Amino acid sequence: MKSKFLFFALIILLAGGCSTVRYAPSSLKKLARKNTSKRMVIRTGMISIKVGDVPNAVQSTLRITNEAKGYLENKSDKGDSYSSLTLRVPSPKLKATMAKIAEIGSVTSRRISSRDVTEQYIDVKSRLKNKIVLRDRLRKLLDKAKSVPDILAIEKELNRVQSDIDSMRALMKALNGKIEFAKLNVYIKRGKILGPLGYLVYYLGWGLEKLFVIQK
Repeated sequence: MKSKFLFFALIILLAGGCSTVRYAPSSLKKLARKNTSKRMVIRTGMISIKVGDVPNAVQSTLRITNEAKGYLENKSDKGDSYSSLTLRVPSPKLKATMAKIAEIGSVTSRRISSRDVTEQYIDVKSRLKNKIVLRDRLRKLLDKAKSVPDILAIEKELNRVQSDIDSMRALMKALNGKIEFAKLNVYIKRGKILGPLGYLVYYLGWGLEKLFVIQK
């Protein structure tokens, strides 16, 4: 009799767990608007520069990153002619860090993008809270179980719920990390270094152009 009671209790409990609060898109937007002072935004920056000495430029970039309390995530080189850096810097310091890196060489391209994940963050946080409540209820139910079938059924569901909790916590941790530290891709390329004749041809071409066009 007690076994049947626990079985039905488990069914009711899981039914309640399956109906955990999931905000509708409109509700999530309302909640997000209420938290305008705590927007969850992932920022990504990209800057490409040409320099005379790539290794020195890389060292300068890493020094600037360290000063901003950031760190190097990945690095790829092609000898002394090219280097690609993936950096992580505190999100509030992204623009300032890019501005300092821009001073190292000649900027060929630069951009900053952002993605608001406030709604996703609220949704995951809500589901995680409900899963934890469900897990705690299953643990209490497991303490009352006596028969082997009941114990096995509850433990199976408990393991599934705990797996969901671990996944959601990992997702929350990843989101927090991306929100706190912006991703910055830096591309450093060695520019052409003109010799004496190269400069002569360059300025000769510039002078000839000015004979025909003063201002574009």
